[in-house]
Amino acid sequence: MVTIIAMQNTHNEKYPDVTGVILAGGKSRRMGTDKARLKLSGQSLFERSLELLQSFFATIIIAGDRPDLARPGIPAIPDLYPGSALGGLHTGLISATTDWIFVAPCDMPYPDPLIIETLLQYRHAVDAVIPRTSAGYEPVFALYHKNCLPQMEAMLQQDQFRIYDFYQRIPIRYLEPPDLPDGWQRSLININTPEQLTKIEKENR
Repeated sequence: MVTIIAMQNTHNEKYPDVTGVILAGGKSRRMGTDKARLKLSGQSLFERSLELLQSFFATIIIAGDRPDLARPGIPAIPDLYPGSALGGLHTGLISATTDWIFVAPCDMPYPDPLIIETLLQYRHAVDAVIPRTSAGYEPVFALYHKNCLPQMEAMLQQDQFRIYDFYQRIPIRYLEPPDLPDGWQRSLININTPEQLTKIEKENR
């Protein structure tokens, strides 16, 4: 059992029922290098996600076998069911001491606090709050309640990893584009390939 010590600051006390979880268990196969360590304007993508979550939540967990990313008060917890986003969500939920987790990946160049604020407002009377756009669901920039664990574990124990199948089993509030703040398209970009990284680097010059 990992003991989690909250990293307190003056900005994160209004959401004491939520733990921030950075998903860092992916293999970065398409990128060919560790996405968490990629730098944009001198700051790694991991640090961008970490700073964003720290501005909201007193406790942060790294879901994934990444001791190199851990720091005092921010543990990296290996997935019990490695190899899928569903396994990373499971790690966050079983490790958190709060009812809710907010998950974010470590490969978003422009994570937006306004989207987090919006999602947090809809977390009542459901077990998950998920952005859903014309590009599909955004399962790794979303809110999940511990009520999700029984259905999640039932699937993982049967080697079922499709997160969209999991969504059929729980009450969810989907946020569509009209519900999201302006600029959401940029905010939800992920860097998955060297070509995407090159394009974003050019935009930041």
